[in-house]
Amino acid sequence: MFPKQNDRLQVMSHAVVGFPTLDENEKAIAGLVASGVNLIELQVPFSDPVADGHTLVNACYHALKNGGSVRATLDLCAKVSKQHPDASFILMSYLNPLYRYGLERLFRDAAAAGFKGMIIPDMPVEQFEPHMSLLDELGLAPILMVTPNTPDERVARIAQSARGMVYVVSRMGVTGKQTHWDDDFRDYVARIRRYTDLPLAIGFGIRSADDLKALTGTAEVAAFCSKYIEWQRDDGSEVAAQKMKTLLTEAELV
Repeated sequence: MFPKQNDRLQVMSHAVVGFPTLDENEKAIAGLVASGVNLIELQVPFSDPVADGHTLVNACYHALKNGGSVRATLDLCAKVSKQHPDASFILMSYLNPLYRYGLERLFRDAAAAGFKGMIIPDMPVEQFEPHMSLLDELGLAPILMVTPNTPDERVARIAQSARGMVYVVSRMGVTGKQTHWDDDFRDYVARIRRYTDLPLAIGFGIRSADDLKALTGTAEVAAFCSKYIEWQRDDGSEVAAQKMKTLLTEAELV
């Protein structure tokens, strides 16, 4: 399911549910799995995805017009988790649509649909803590985020409630822009490791095979999302899957 600390780097990629269409999502996910990607976020589209750059904002806009929703995301996971039993699907959503659906109901329905974890960027650890016993019972991992500005005492609290992996936001800002993997970044990752033995997923700004090579040995998971959605938008899902396979080959991950 999720890697262990010090495992070889894996790529986690992305589907915005309803983009390009709901029918296309299934084909795109099949292509990602065939390319060698076994960690896939299924994003509930939202009208104000505050942590996302223009690529995902625009994908969410089109997905909402195409019927993307919490219910559609659960239905998609129920299908693809059976079609690809070796892949792990992660619910990615902002809090508002989940809150409207009902959090406890959402947690139960997500686990029943086959989700293994959740990334909710604007749901702080304090809101997760009352639900931890239920989430552990359901086997649904809250993948909590840290940023370069997260103080040590808060990193420790987040690490206590995180399951599966800790999502390390590589820099301040939004998704999609290039990140530099310099000594400051490596010091930041080392600081987070002091508080957890969970694997680390690095997100924001991973756009090339060189980025993946730079993260090999530093993290266990690299979130390659915005660039994949750009490929999907510009070239279609089939070509995007071929490009993903080439990327993993060039990065020596397959």
